[in-house]
Amino acid sequence: MFQSIPWLAAASIASGIVSVGFIGYLWPYRDRLGGRFFIATIGCEALWALAYGVALFVFDPTLRYAFEVPIWLAINFIGVFFLAFALEYTGRSELLRSKAMGAVVGLQILHTVVVVTNPIHGIAWTNYRIEPVFGLATVTYAHQPWLFVNAAGFIAMIGVASFLLADTVFSYGPLYRTQAAAIAISPIFPGLPFLLWLAEVGATPPLNLTPLLFPIHLAFDMYAFFSRDMFEMVPAARRIADRGAIDSLGTAVVIVDAGERIIEHNDEATRVLGLPAGTALGGRLAEHAPDIDPAASGGTVTRTVDGTERTYAVTTAALETAGGTAVGNTVVLQDITAERRREQRLAVLNRVLRHNLRNDLNVVQGYLDIAIGRVDDADLRGMLETAERKTAGVVELGEKARTIESAMGGEAGSVATVAVEPLLEDIRDDLLAETDAEIGIEVPAELSVRTDASVFAVVLENLIGNGVVHNDADTPVVTVRTVEADPGHVGFEIEDDGPGVPAHELDVLDATEETALEHGSGLGLWIVKWGVASLGGTVDFEVSEAGTTVRLTLPDAADADATREAGEGTATPGTSAPERDNP
Repeated sequence: MFQSIPWLAAASIASGIVSVGFIGYLWPYRDRLGGRFFIATIGCEALWALAYGVALFVFDPTLRYAFEVPIWLAINFIGVFFLAFALEYTGRSELLRSKAMGAVVGLQILHTVVVVTNPIHGIAWTNYRIEPVFGLATVTYAHQPWLFVNAAGFIAMIGVASFLLADTVFSYGPLYRTQAAAIAISPIFPGLPFLLWLAEVGATPPLNLTPLLFPIHLAFDMYAFFSRDMFEMVPAARRIADRGAIDSLGTAVVIVDAGERIIEHNDEATRVLGLPAGTALGGRLAEHAPDIDPAASGGTVTRTVDGTERTYAVTTAALETAGGTAVGNTVVLQDITAERRREQRLAVLNRVLRHNLRNDLNVVQGYLDIAIGRVDDADLRGMLETAERKTAGVVELGEKARTIESAMGGEAGSVATVAVEPLLEDIRDDLLAETDAEIGIEVPAELSVRTDASVFAVVLENLIGNGVVHNDADTPVVTVRTVEADPGHVGFEIEDDGPGVPAHELDVLDATEETALEHGSGLGLWIVKWGVASLGGTVDFEVSEAGTTVRLTLPDAADADATREAGEGTATPGTSAPERDNP
């Protein structure tokens, strides 16, 4: 039946035509990463299939041998182009210009020259003859060692390329998994018949069925191209982004394996740690940074960089496989020199303002009080009293700074369960001891909030205190009540009947640049803003002719810490006199 139908030749030619058609679809993508090399790979397949299909009709030995040249040219360079595609597609383009890649290309050129000149020397094969099968001009020849070396190189390149694509499947998760897997698997189908032909396995050894399997190979490639946006989503972008992100951080990053050997680092790490350029990989981190433990996060190290002593915060993170096996650690060195210097300057200034200046002003206040008591002149006494009030305001401003430092200068995350009603009652009692006011508390008696107790108290003291102090009524009225909030949050509303917070002071809180604080009038609002921000909440002010309404929303850590809360008591933080803003 097969003798009357040139099925092998027709199938091979059809396979070549399909490949050429696929190239037509791919051509607009030739400038994408991997595009030109993928097109060249398909082009070699088309050349192989078409040349083999036509050669099966040629019975003249000399002319038939001439067709071996394009066939082996395609065989020799399919691997080269597929490997080049895999390198560029997965983000390893720098290897395309390496000496190793140049050697690969040179070797394949040599193999091609050997095939072309084989009739002269017989290095690749001998005893070349036509042995028709199914009425076609199939050939047979004795394979020589060089031919196996040639084929081994071809198979090795296909294998390396497939490995690179498979590595993308496992490394980058589902984003590129399907198209990379399809392209990595596709060479298996034409590869198996080629190996069988090379090993002369089968009933008819002269038949090389490889071109007939190209359509299956192309079906996987077409799936990757048409269904998975093969050239729209390339793994190279992810690989280059990973590398570029580390290099562009401006922060020293070192990655070590489980044996604490350096397997990756960026240029900043080379500069900070003094790593030897180009030779640090593979060396132990302890050789260059004995004071850094890759498994222990926290702490600081000091290094002299570019002639300047700098301080770095050390942060580490474990690297684990999907199964939880530890494979190494990432070490990040964050330059905190400027931050440390700023903290030092602020500490010195704070000491001067809080200690030296406060002490001196207390002396001034004492003398002013004495002078006021000894002066009979009303005008002079008035001036002294004004001076005494201004001095008291400056002292109070220093006390506000102390409150900020004590409440918000501690470690973040000092969470406690705060009983809200007792806290509000303590604040009310302190205020009523100094002024006449009506302070209403409309909160559930059982309401408790898990939050930073000291910061929470300072925020409420200032909001309620400001509503009393900045109120020109004979009896200021302030009401604190709970309001609805999102799940996991608690909402409060502080309402007063005063003249309202001036708009320019609220604008200061939203400004992106610093504004001078006049007479300390804005410091209380800053305390509220900073405190609420540190608690992770929000605060909004609504000013009307009836007064000011402040809406405060805070996250309640009780949900996240429910299991811990069972073993803890309820805390009511101690309160102090509210930090009030001077008019």
